[in-house]
Amino acid sequence: MATIDTRNESAKCLLSRRHRAGHAPLLSALVRFLEKNSVALTPEQIGFMEGLRAATAVAVVVAIAWVLDAPTLGWAAFGAFWTCLADPGGPDRERFLAMGGLAIAGAITAPLAATLAEFGPLIAALFLLATVFLYSLSRGWGPAAAPAGLMASVVAVVAISFPRPPLAAAELGITFFSGSIWATTLCLLICRIHPHGPARRAVAAAYARLQDMLADLLPGESGTSSSKKSVTLAADHRRAVRNAIEHGHALLARLPCEGDVERDYIRAGLDVADQLFATLIAIEHRGRNGFAPSDGAAYRETIGILAEALAELNHQSGRRMPDGSALVAIAKCLKSEPLAKGTLFAKLSAQSAAALDSLIRQWPPVALAPRRNPIASCKPAQSGSGLFAPPIVRHAVRAAIAVMVAYAAAQFLRLDYSYWATMATVVCMQPGASATWRRSLERILGSVTGAVIAAAGAELLSTQGALLLVIFPVAAATIALRSVSYTLFVAFLTPLFIFVSELLQPGHSLAWTRALDNVVGALIGVGISSLWPERVRDAMEAALSKAIDANLAYAELVAGQAGSADSAIRDARRAAGIASTAAETCRQRLVLEGRRYSSHLDEAADVLAALRNLAGAATSEWLEADRPGGSNKTLLEAIDRLRHWRSATPKFFVPEQSIPTNGFTTDDLAESLHSLGAQLSVYLRALV
Repeated sequence: MATIDTRNESAKCLLSRRHRAGHAPLLSALVRFLEKNSVALTPEQIGFMEGLRAATAVAVVVAIAWVLDAPTLGWAAFGAFWTCLADPGGPDRERFLAMGGLAIAGAITAPLAATLAEFGPLIAALFLLATVFLYSLSRGWGPAAAPAGLMASVVAVVAISFPRPPLAAAELGITFFSGSIWATTLCLLICRIHPHGPARRAVAAAYARLQDMLADLLPGESGTSSSKKSVTLAADHRRAVRNAIEHGHALLARLPCEGDVERDYIRAGLDVADQLFATLIAIEHRGRNGFAPSDGAAYRETIGILAEALAELNHQSGRRMPDGSALVAIAKCLKSEPLAKGTLFAKLSAQSAAALDSLIRQWPPVALAPRRNPIASCKPAQSGSGLFAPPIVRHAVRAAIAVMVAYAAAQFLRLDYSYWATMATVVCMQPGASATWRRSLERILGSVTGAVIAAAGAELLSTQGALLLVIFPVAAATIALRSVSYTLFVAFLTPLFIFVSELLQPGHSLAWTRALDNVVGALIGVGISSLWPERVRDAMEAALSKAIDANLAYAELVAGQAGSADSAIRDARRAAGIASTAAETCRQRLVLEGRRYSSHLDEAADVLAALRNLAGAATSEWLEADRPGGSNKTLLEAIDRLRHWRSATPKFFVPEQSIPTNGFTTDDLAESLHSLGAQLSVYLRALV
């Protein structure tokens, strides 16, 4: 956090607020906590609680299986664990549909797979081909359904390795169903986590990313220099913040629209995060283009107060009932006399203070039921792109073929636990080749590390009672680490499966067998993804075109802002940020896949940098400019010309003469348009 200069009045204002807060009576703070029941849990604490819940679900079933000497109950333990992994969080209805859907799918799939395995490898392979294809289509129903579909595929590839006659196979299905229902009951009724929790944590994460962005704007940091490293860092920050805000919006859309006060608190926090994001973009853009000498003191003061505001917002946005009281003093400091006259930062501070004032009016204690923002719409959650959207179908076919190949390879190599190889293939297959490479590498590293842990544990834990005791903490760590690192998740998942297997069905060298099988399965997934990649060039050109169109639409509204409502400009800025982020993510994925030159990714990177500069200039212009009397027609003509870049010749250009600003405070917008035109010319020449 910034060091605040106590010689400034605004800094003294903040310090006096800290002094008052530090002497609040402990008893009244405790009463406030008990009344509001609104403790803010960090994502790590939530992950720890979810880990304890999953560990309870697994350990109880394993203990029963051990006491009754019933190895088949291991399927109940698998059902409980995989159901916990399929829990998408959020509204209870979505969680019940996902977890209950997995319970039903597993209860049907497991006996079918075990029965058909009796008819030989060919029938089993064809069953896996069909089943994995169907379950992989669940991605089309949205992010809440995708984990359940993945786990249902895992059930199929594991059950196919346990051939049974029909009655014994039915026992597997019933056992799996009982374990899955036990975990669903535990998650939704006994150890319930609040449905708003994921959305609240997403808002807190957005403010954390804003804090990261602000930290590189502090005096002496590299965030406001024009070096290539700082430009790349600024792009990373913008992408991270935009992704965090949009993730929050996606989770918010899954919550009920009407009669949900806590949802309104979350929505208000997201609105302010987006407004403060615009402020930081304007500061970063102006810093890269050079501050006026008079801006120095105001810059330091603004940065210091914004750092204080973001820290408080990060803390409060994670609570069930956020307290806006502390923001009153911060908003007052942003409007204080030292910042009140003339500079860019005075205007940005006033904008930030207005955003905080709006939030104060919508958060407790001022409003226990916040007034609905007439600008914010309450749209129903999107159900996904559709089951049969071409990208969904292509991924499903690719995953099904990869699993069938992995199954055939396991049969050919006579792997003792072939389902570990096919399971690795299922979970490593991702829509993009680069993502599959990364997931496979993480799976291999985690499996080898986990094998070492499991082998050491098998030597140290010489009794079955000791194995039973260690399963609980290992299961808890596995679930708690899944959102931290996939490698760490697999590193604990491996000994968990090994210990359960050793307890219920003792074997030899299980740790190294699992590591080898995971390597085989992961490499097959990589091979299939590499042989059948996505049509990446078309994807890059489409993403880049959307980003150009969205940023030009934003710049057009700013250039004609005399007739543009602030709400329309905010929507256009958000759309431009989303489109640019999607294009940058697509480019990064293609770089990892080795397509730098074939897809002209270097030229695309220069266009994206020009778009970021244009967005920064437009945001700075919008926030700092006094509303002009009319639109800038020359700028609008230049924007319209750029909009037709696809049909232009490689030598097309934007006129280099100075564009009249017609009341605008700077010609940054004109210069940004010139730069974008030049980069588009280079990109067009590369395509030709």
